[in-house]
Amino acid sequence: MLSKGILAVIILLLITAPVYAQQTVNGLSVISNPAGAEVILTGEKIVSGITPVNFVQALEGHYKVDIKKDGYETYKSSLFIRAGEPRSLSVALRPKTRFKSAARSFFIPGWGQAYTDQKAKGGVFFVLTLGAAASFLIADHDYNDKADTYDEYEDKYNSMTSFLEKEQFYPVLADARKDAYDAETLRRITIGAAIAVWGLNFIDALFFFPEHGAEIPTNSITLVPDMQQGGGLVMLSHRF
Repeated sequence: MLSKGILAVIILLLITAPVYAQQTVNGLSVISNPAGAEVILTGEKIVSGITPVNFVQALEGHYKVDIKKDGYETYKSSLFIRAGEPRSLSVALRPKTRFKSAARSFFIPGWGQAYTDQKAKGGVFFVLTLGAAASFLIADHDYNDKADTYDEYEDKYNSMTSFLEKEQFYPVLADARKDAYDAETLRRITIGAAIAVWGLNFIDALFFFPEHGAEIPTNSITLVPDMQQGGGLVMLSHRF
């Protein structure tokens, strides 16, 4: 009986050992600072998890790695996983900052908002800026045409030698001057609108930067401050 029990234990170990070895050898572990980031592996398979995470799937080949967390820049990389070789990846995520957001919106309106995951707001600023720029180009072209017309009429008026001829042509010259003046006024309005949209975009990116509540873990206690209402929450957590 004893020998049969020993034999059963040996057989059980022989069966489970390859499975255990495959899980430990083929695993990919990913940790991030801070923890709680979403990890997406894209390759022959697509798998995801929340850091710290250990992928025990049979992964092999080239994989793109995306690690993202609210308030932090997305980490992008790639790695090659070989069967039978354990891999580990440790990433320190860089926090998104007010300065980086404002710098992006300074050059391209809406880029700073998209950087902070406010894509709808960023799209609105970008479209408004394109509209203002297009309006300026149209108004500028119209002004140039009417200014050229006025200059042409003015030269023609000055070249006239007959007082009667000048008197008859003067209303035409006055209308051309008014058209050029109105076109210049409209062009200045479009310039002001473009500057206003750009300015609002920059101010929004600089002064309305979204704040993400930071978590301060202390053993099994997590303090989550409330950035808007003040105070905060105390959460007890336990990992099973």
